Amino acid sequence: MHHLVAIQGTLDRIESLTTEPISVEQLAKEAGMSYWHFQRTFTAMVGEPVGRYIRRRRIAQAAMRLVDYEGTLLELALDYQFESHEAFTRSFKSELSVTPSEWREGRGSILYPRHRERLTQASLKQRYKNMNLLPEIVQRPDSRFNGLQARYLSATSDEANNMRVIPELWKKFFERAPQLPPQTDGVYYGLSNTPEALGLERRHPDEAIYLAAAETDPSFPIPAGMTRWQSTGGLFAKFEHHGPVDTLGETIAYIYGKWFPNSGYEEREGPDFNRFDHRFSPVSETSVLEIFVPISSPTGATDSVA
Repeated sequence: MHHLVAIQGTLDRIESLTTEPISVEQLAKEAGMSYWHFQRTFTAMVGEPVGRYIRRRRIAQAAMRLVDYEGTLLELALDYQFESHEAFTRSFKSELSVTPSEWREGRGSILYPRHRERLTQASLKQRYKNMNLLPEIVQRPDSRFNGLQARYLSATSDEANNMRVIPELWKKFFERAPQLPPQTDGVYYGLSNTPEALGLERRHPDEAIYLAAAETDPSFPIPAGMTRWQSTGGLFAKFEHHGPVDTLGETIAYIYGKWFPNSGYEEREGPDFNRFDHRFSPVSETSVLEIFVPISSPTGATDSVA
């Protein structure tokens, strides 16, 4: 319930700020979530990334105002935080299938901009009615992962490149994997985090950092060109994703859109990570990979772990 209230608060906040600069980082802070957790939760609950939703609401409000607007299109574009007339026209046509000029002439009158989003428990239940993934709550120790990292744009981005960048990164990693200690049963890990969490500058609103890695002992030296990430020990919700890797986004959306809001657990600092073993095959319907999400117990609850 906390997550639903927080994201609805974000939606209300966006509605009041369409003609003002909006910082996603500030929205995340106001929602009481980390940037990474906020982005995933918002996308899962609303059905699209926060940046795309903000753009849609700006276009919707601009379209309603345009009906009797007496200023220039550039003035309206700048008012709704578009950097140019061209950028405004491009986004407007993408959303409403007509240009601002055509809309003002009445040629788009049969269309109506996207409505303002309202979240309810019923709407979320309907969205994920066919999914029911119950995690195993487990305790994990501190872990160190050595591997190769790369920037990518997530699957929820209009410019998503994750299905190109991440497979290429794994190919490079496996070429260098012999430099790391042998892994029991060929187990490897994929971790994601925000640039800010790693002390890096963000280059794109939808950007994240991915690490293709193996778990190593803290004393093992980091090979040249590789990097080390740490996962702090504690409670984790462990999910299993079944099926091809290109459907992983559906499982992630369920975790953040349905399970987390109803679980009573809270987000804990640290990256989510995926665990790959002999059961994993990227395109197989019978493939299995494990997803570990760091969590903390709800207030007053006792830890029950496997």
